[in-house]
Amino acid sequence: MKTTAAKAIAQALIDLGIEVVTHVPGYGGTETFQAFNELSMKNNKYSFHEEAAFTIAHSASICGKRSASLMKSHGLMKAANSVIDALYTEINAGFVTIIFEDRSGKHSDSILEIVPILQGLPMNFIQSSTATIYNDVIKAYHESEKRKSPVALLVDSLEVKNETSFEQKSNLKKTFTYKRDVYQHIIHPMLSDYQYKVFLAKKFEGDVTSIQRPTLPIVPIDFPDRAKTTAVKYAPLFDVFKNYRGDIVTGDTSGLSSFAFPPYDCVDIVTYMGGSIPLAIGAYLSGFKNVWALSGDFGFISAGMIGLIELLQREIPIKVLLFYNKQAAATGGQPINKKILRHMLGGFENCLLHIANPLDLFEVQNVLRNAAGSNEFKLIIADYPV
Repeated sequence: MKTTAAKAIAQALIDLGIEVVTHVPGYGGTETFQAFNELSMKNNKYSFHEEAAFTIAHSASICGKRSASLMKSHGLMKAANSVIDALYTEINAGFVTIIFEDRSGKHSDSILEIVPILQGLPMNFIQSSTATIYNDVIKAYHESEKRKSPVALLVDSLEVKNETSFEQKSNLKKTFTYKRDVYQHIIHPMLSDYQYKVFLAKKFEGDVTSIQRPTLPIVPIDFPDRAKTTAVKYAPLFDVFKNYRGDIVTGDTSGLSSFAFPPYDCVDIVTYMGGSIPLAIGAYLSGFKNVWALSGDFGFISAGMIGLIELLQREIPIKVLLFYNKQAAATGGQPINKKILRHMLGGFENCLLHIANPLDLFEVQNVLRNAAGSNEFKLIIADYPV
């Protein structure tokens, strides 16, 4: 088959059964993204920020769907907050980030050499060429699934319109399953030593199975004092939430993520602070329709709003539970100006629900039941006193 490099990439993604594809507009990636939508007859939405785009695709791969994220070299730098934590997780289906290099700088604000950055992370990558692009995409997914880790494929953006030829392959599609795994899907300080050992084993192609898993902590008794105080504070709400938690619950790296552990088992996927909403979007796009995202107010203000924009772009009816503390509880209790969140959520009145007293279990149950029974996006604010 003869076609352009952009269409060859798109065809390879289709032949592999890729359904979740994210993209932030940029030369090379845009042509490929458009080709994918046209050839697959789908209407995948573009993203506004690479951090969210990468996270959505990463979450989908954890949840058992092959996924792709298309971005420029500069975009990977914006996504780095999510990329770093993604390297400490284990995915269930292949996830490839296709990076479109602009070595001339003609379509970027500067020339960025991405290879040293990928080597430093380290993130496994394949340098592609126009002549081999179709097979290189397939190779990248096989590598990702062998390592159970994200892989990057580097493409020269100036060559996406060049002609290439390839022999189309069949029987490339594969079914994957999701299984909850706290050790691999929850980035948490109490698992960091184990997860770092796994990371190093993957880096040097060692035996991951030989690394002993630590005993999971019990909430709240096995936590250090500050984390224990936060867990005790949130426990009454989670005592109710566990009855409404749905198929997948995503969280941030904050006190909320502690409730991934027993006896609550209320959170399934956590990567970076503020990442719960794009993680929830990825879970939803991979087929799980009853999805909740949990976030603290600091995490939401710092990065969560990026995910909320992606949610609106796709009109996805997930539920977001926001723990409104008026402080950065995970980093020492730095105060948050109350005006900030109010202004950020000014256009969401029709979506908002409030829990005025999180210690009132009757009120918590009524609000969560209301949200869980809705077919629309709901953002619940649990208002904790300072």
